Amino acid sequence: MKVERLDVTTIYVKDLDKAMKFFSDLFETEFLEPWPTMMDTRETVDRRWGINLATPLTPDGVSSKVMASKGEGLITTGFKVPNLDEAVAEMKSRGIKLVAREKIGAGEYACFHPSDTFGAMILLVEYKEENLAAACASK
Repeated sequence: MKVERLDVTTIYVKDLDKAMKFFSDLFETEFLEPWPTMMDTRETVDRRWGINLATPLTPDGVSSKVMASKGEGLITTGFKVPNLDEAVAEMKSRGIKLVAREKIGAGEYACFHPSDTFGAMILLVEYKEENLAAACASK
């Protein structure tokens, strides 16, 4: 599968506002205004480094259950691909389970189950903007 680059890394956090301040100060960057996602999280991303912070919105959702068992920390790594349909087909042909697929602004992403990828949740993204943050900002 053709991958253009590492695009975004998502970190689950308990306190989104506190984490935004910490990473903003640490990396001298700014995060976009947080938004709710369809996958039961409230998220934000910085435009400069592609650091996505996420916190559960509901106590009984998937992200809450994952954070309860694994704690805070890295949860997904996203790769930019030139053709998401082809990339999804390749992942499926290898028996890797698709968890979600969603349009985001001018782009689209697909997320794959970590049990099929050595515990790493893989996110594949396709968009025309310079980075995922720009696609999310247009949401």
